[in-house]
Amino acid sequence: MPTNEVILLSDIPNHSKETYAARYAGPYVVKTALLEAGIDAIVIDWFRHLDDDSFFEYIENFITTKTKCIGISTTFLLPNYGHSKKMGDGMSQLVANEDEKIDEAAVAASSLYLWEWTNKKLLSWFSKLRQCLDKKNPNAVIVLGGHRVNKIVQFCELAPDNYAIKLYCDYLITGYADQMIIQLLEKINNKEQVVPSFEKCGLKVIMPDIEWKIAKDYVPRIKYNKSDGIRSRHWLPLEVSRGCAFNCKFCNYEKRATVKKDMYLLSEELKRNYNEFGTQGYNITSDCFNDDRRFVGAWAETIAKLPFKIEWTSYARLDLYNRYPETMDEMLQSGFKAGWFGIETLYHEAGKAAGKGLRPEKVKYLMNELKRKSPEFWLTTYFIIGLPKETPESLDDTLEYLTKQRIIDEVQVSVLGVAPFIEELSSVVDFSDHSKMPEKFGFRKLQFTPTFYWEHDTLNNLQCNEIREKWKQTFYDHPYTRYGGGAHGEYPRIRDLGLDHKQTVVFLKTKFLGGNKILNIDAKKKRAFKEHVIKLSKEHVQDYYNYMKEINDDRLLHA
Repeated sequence: MPTNEVILLSDIPNHSKETYAARYAGPYVVKTALLEAGIDAIVIDWFRHLDDDSFFEYIENFITTKTKCIGISTTFLLPNYGHSKKMGDGMSQLVANEDEKIDEAAVAASSLYLWEWTNKKLLSWFSKLRQCLDKKNPNAVIVLGGHRVNKIVQFCELAPDNYAIKLYCDYLITGYADQMIIQLLEKINNKEQVVPSFEKCGLKVIMPDIEWKIAKDYVPRIKYNKSDGIRSRHWLPLEVSRGCAFNCKFCNYEKRATVKKDMYLLSEELKRNYNEFGTQGYNITSDCFNDDRRFVGAWAETIAKLPFKIEWTSYARLDLYNRYPETMDEMLQSGFKAGWFGIETLYHEAGKAAGKGLRPEKVKYLMNELKRKSPEFWLTTYFIIGLPKETPESLDDTLEYLTKQRIIDEVQVSVLGVAPFIEELSSVVDFSDHSKMPEKFGFRKLQFTPTFYWEHDTLNNLQCNEIREKWKQTFYDHPYTRYGGGAHGEYPRIRDLGLDHKQTVVFLKTKFLGGNKILNIDAKKKRAFKEHVIKLSKEHVQDYYNYMKEINDDRLLHA
């Protein structure tokens, strides 16, 4: 019986100024698990694209007397980086001069205030959310989940006494939430005492331990239904794996092991989504899609047997094409249209030290091969400025190559971040080797308060901030490659609007102030097309809000 026992809020609010970004898998995985446990749940996506007054008026349509929980997925709830000169990137650390005092903006940079820059604004928002719940069920709880919960726990000691999340969020779930939230709801339904795994700074944190168990050896499915507001043009998130088989020294995600979803189950998901919604586009969730050669081959065979074609995007490792050249063709032939590859560095010594030892000339060759085989493929590459062994001279060499090349569609750059090692989180965060053993990698200084600062044998983070700015300025008039942005969230979102691949590429290459020379077409035509896509995006997100309310009203009316 539809009762909206759990309402899950999801968004990626600041990755695009002009269009809203793609759905992502996490909230829909949680929803599926709840429904299969007999707990009614609904996901409301793009909730931060409504102004506050409109949102709270809208959410009241979904809250019922049976609502027991509002869960907020924090994974991509980032503040607008452009509004703070102190904002770092990579790990969203505190970045400032050593003699500079921490203020609210700097604290926000450590992930305390989610999409806001001040606690005051977040207090107001959560207070209004609590008021909405109290009208229908004062006993309902507010729960945070998602990757940024880890950052909140890491930096909560910097929060003010009236920290909004401490005052209004009943529990914070770390790690995979799809099973732990079920256990939490069962305790609430049975009126059992909820004992968190630990408390820190007034935050009640639930994490996998003896009581709060989760399964780590499987990849859950997503079972979409009518209440998700899906149109046939929409691209859907699809979770195919968890973890990564490799151990990059800078990475804080699950490493050294990967679990892939059973191929039969994946095939059934694809068929069901096509038969029920007409879905043929996917934003695939995977820390590394191609870290298992057998999986890639099985995927290609499975897709070839489908009675319809699909298109998809994902993260992958470029260097694995050197080991398994045939997998490049297998992925492209199965509908791989846009990919995001962590190159990190084109300096061999730094690459070896980071866990990426393929020689730069081979990396460049593979990028050329990918574009030769599929010239229309959207290629995004990531670089980290500041890896141990990297030098100012080696970064200048990389920039010179990037300036001259004409194959990369988008370069994303971050300054190396090093997260503080937190013992309480070590069972759910696979902390990087840089965090756990900084001395081994040449870090001579690593501090997090009163300001974030690191230095190793060849660079420090303040130098790297300056180098990043130099890169940004150099790319301004690049004739092919755009700098920055977030195509990983934006490409599937533009396709979601009903645009084809070619139209999407045109938009992605005309949306920035920089890159004026990328597409040599009439400026008025570029502007007209850009405005058309922005208008389409606004119309479609409003269509989603209206459609979801219509579906919800119908569900509750016939409950």
